[in-house]
Amino acid sequence: MSTVSSDIPFSASTRTTFLARRFIANYLSTLVFIGLSYWMVTRVSNFHRGMLQSQWQLGMFGIDVVITVHAVFVGLLVFYALALIPYYAAYPWMHSKSLVFLRGIWLLVVHPRSRTTAPPADPMQLPLKRTLTRSIKQAGLALLLKFFFAPLMINWCLGHAGDLAASLIHVFDQIREGTWGRMLFDSTLFWAAFQLILFIDTLLFTLGYLIELPALRNRIRSVDPTFFGWFICLACYPPFNDFTMRWLPWQSADFPFFGNTAMHLAVNITLLVALAVFSWASIALGFKASNLTNRGIVTHGPYAFVRHPAYAAKNLAWWLGALPGLLMTMQMGNVSGFFFSLFALFGWTAIYALRAITEERHLLMGGNGYSKYMKRVRWRFIPGLL
Repeated sequence: MSTVSSDIPFSASTRTTFLARRFIANYLSTLVFIGLSYWMVTRVSNFHRGMLQSQWQLGMFGIDVVITVHAVFVGLLVFYALALIPYYAAYPWMHSKSLVFLRGIWLLVVHPRSRTTAPPADPMQLPLKRTLTRSIKQAGLALLLKFFFAPLMINWCLGHAGDLAASLIHVFDQIREGTWGRMLFDSTLFWAAFQLILFIDTLLFTLGYLIELPALRNRIRSVDPTFFGWFICLACYPPFNDFTMRWLPWQSADFPFFGNTAMHLAVNITLLVALAVFSWASIALGFKASNLTNRGIVTHGPYAFVRHPAYAAKNLAWWLGALPGLLMTMQMGNVSGFFFSLFALFGWTAIYALRAITEERHLLMGGNGYSKYMKRVRWRFIPGLL
């Protein structure tokens, strides 16, 4: 980011021309990235292309309309492009990430001499050693982050919104029909709460990837520059988690079933509470919600008690969801199956522990107060224990 100093002796017309050029450069470079993203998502990436075919049927409201993720994605791109006009007009001193990255690549290709780390020892030798500055690398990583996660979150958010609407309608239908107790909980009530929690989480992360405003204090200050940080994060998301699950097959159920009603309700209500803490952590992050980024330290909400409440809550929910399978293998005397399930569960927990460690390593790079936060909140996952 750069600013235009007020003490520079620019005339009013010169200043206006300068800001107008900056606005055009910011806006057009971002449009280039938006167009490239749309082309990649719809033409190149099989994963994204298949994801965009998902649909949301509104027939449940008496409206014969089907909304596709592709239509929502296009609508958001158009809205985003229009919203950028007043945004860049309001902040003309900023360099957009697209402008920083494209300008850096242009200079690297067209003027490699300006990107050499040192002049050649032999004046007749061509300067072939080329590097990207940290700001250019960070801009590229931020663009890559948005390109991967924004369509994914839009898809999940829309899916959870549709499922939530259907579940709420079924809850009211079941109550009108006189359904209560465990039957109501199992058929609709659990799923309405489940979808509401996940909808809130994915909505906040969708907004976090799409919106950066100085007024919201959620500008991306840095993106994790390490290969391992990206590797351990992407291992948890499609399509990369398909490969992860070949080594660590999924053992947990969203809705664990027990014959004993008291145990059934206790485990599933605890699971919902754990997921509610997970969603509470996203609410605390607000517009700063995103992976692999440093957007400022959040210390309120569940982050006042542990440094990684979302990971702790999510893993607790997974372990609760795996209980029926573990009990079944024990009852069948399948010792190898029992220990393999434990191995897979511990494997996924270890992945999230590594995510926490790599995130902390990244946040400590910025000198933004995270070391003080670590001293104040000593525990990563469980207060007083871990």
